[in-house]
Amino acid sequence: MINLIDLEKKINSELTTKINKSEIKHNQIYVEINKENLIDVILFIKSNKFTKFRQLIDLTVVDYPENNKRFKVVYLFLSHEFNYRMVLTYFIN
Repeated sequence: MINLIDLEKKINSELTTKINKSEIKHNQIYVEINKENLIDVILFIKSNKFTKFRQLIDLTVVDYPENNKRFKVVYLFLSHEFNYRMVLTYFIN
């Protein structure tokens, strides 16, 4: 089984140009992307043998009225195989 730090490194190494920021907090991986990369990132985290994030637990949007891109879209994925959660986010107008 791969640990969270190695998992974060794997995701970053495979999706180098598609990830803006990643970090581990609260025993979860947080990844920030651009909306244009959503499909590529989701296909990777779903199908890669080291990630297997195959369940979407939650999808929500947070409003930041003071920002130019005021809406933050937040996906919460679960990997049953590894018992890890990943929070994937991006901003839109």
